[in-house]
Amino acid sequence: MFKPSDFPEPSLISVNGVKLEVFEAGKQNVGRPIVLCHGWPEHAFSWRHQVPALSTAGYHVIIPNQRGYGNSSCPSEVTTYDLEHLVGDLVALLDHYQYQDAIFVGHDWGAMVVWGL
Repeated sequence: MFKPSDFPEPSLISVNGVKLEVFEAGKQNVGRPIVLCHGWPEHAFSWRHQVPALSTAGYHVIIPNQRGYGNSSCPSEVTTYDLEHLVGDLVALLDHYQYQDAIFVGHDWGAMVVWGL
């Protein structure tokens, strides 16, 4: 049974002109990144049931709260929430971790962002 206290603690990571609240699991699995992108009106926590299995399967699980969600930056300008900026956040997140590629999984609105890659 999942306990909320089992969900990873977040970090704030500066990317693409904003700070994203990012949760990680399986940090020991460097080189096998999987990025989970939440939907609307969800939060990174929506992936809580998948994180243990993915980490155990050998993935470095990276779960950002998109801009405007959780403790990630909330820019006031509406145009900064377009697909170009949201995709740019994910690309910059890969740069932060020094990954050239990753597996991306998106749910709901997160899937639209992933398709934009």
